[in-house]
Amino acid sequence: MRVTAIETITYDDDADLTDTERDIDITTLRVHTDEGVVGLGETFPQAGMEGAALHGPIADHVLGADPRDVQGLRDDLRTYFNYYGHAGAEMRALSALDVACWDLKGRVAGEPIYQLLGGKAREEIPTYNTSYDQEYDFRTEPVALAESLLDQGVTSMKIWPFDEFAAKTRGQRISDADLEAGLEPIRRIREAVGDEMDVAVEFHGLWALTPAEKLVRAVEPYDPLWVEDVIRKGDIDAYTRLSEATDAPLCVSERLIGRYEFGQAIRRGAIDVVMPDLCWTGGISEARAVADMAESAPLPVAPHNSGGPVLHFADAHLSATIPNLYVMETIRDRYDGWHRNLVTEPLSVEDGSLPVPEGPGLGTTFDESLLDHPGTEVRRTELDG
Repeated sequence: MRVTAIETITYDDDADLTDTERDIDITTLRVHTDEGVVGLGETFPQAGMEGAALHGPIADHVLGADPRDVQGLRDDLRTYFNYYGHAGAEMRALSALDVACWDLKGRVAGEPIYQLLGGKAREEIPTYNTSYDQEYDFRTEPVALAESLLDQGVTSMKIWPFDEFAAKTRGQRISDADLEAGLEPIRRIREAVGDEMDVAVEFHGLWALTPAEKLVRAVEPYDPLWVEDVIRKGDIDAYTRLSEATDAPLCVSERLIGRYEFGQAIRRGAIDVVMPDLCWTGGISEARAVADMAESAPLPVAPHNSGGPVLHFADAHLSATIPNLYVMETIRDRYDGWHRNLVTEPLSVEDGSLPVPEGPGLGTTFDESLLDHPGTEVRRTELDG
């Protein structure tokens, strides 16, 4: 089997195919072979940069190769990209290729990806909802949002009520008034539904260490599921100091890239919940390596999942097979919304859990009618001869 073409599909914002609460530049990848089997991958959020990597150095390395040799291909490309820096658009493009190669392997074998990774560790996948919600704003309607999720059987959610205050001081200080305003949605959820809803608090890496310590101490009495990315990525000593300042579980997440950065955080005791994003960290292969490393710590894994439908399926396969899964991220407005525009078989949360995908490979296929849709752009790089 040889790769004969690399094909990417991107989407015009005006076409509403990826309609969302914010611009999200999805790139769908299709890897074509001489045996007619096509593997499906995906990356985001900078389609232009990721497309340049896919149709440039990745195509140069992959065209003519056997896509089933996932480990060899990814190691060659990681070695090549390491010369320029190990993260960024190249890694996100490599992640899309890795997913597509696993999809191909599953399709050829006639097995779901999770079977190729060692089989199921569970029959259903526990989830939480990241609250990009077009019906309810968690800042002004936190109780209505929590209650609507509970009605669907979703008992964990994530919000980021302090982000708007970081810009005032570049994250160097938070006033008591702003602190209280940020706590208000969390307080209201707790008062309305008590312990029925677990609430994770995201900080998007916007804060310096001193205000971060103040923030986590303020959130701690509300028993958060975790506090996430309170300070900017980079200084593991600062993460360690922050973990010592709170009893709340500290989640360090998609901003770390690959097993080496995650390994440093795990070894230094700077992390309680491990959250790799398989799109940004190197694909299913690298996310699985991070999960295995976490298991040896032993620490739980909560995969970050903020992309489109292909990554949603890929995360489900990863989550199905790792024994140390904590909970998987999902976004209701996406899996019940625009994800359905792009693939033939959607994957929705049922009673708070995702079903394990069945069928060969990912268990879904790209809607090929979109190849002729006026809102898509298709780019193809083929093997010469």
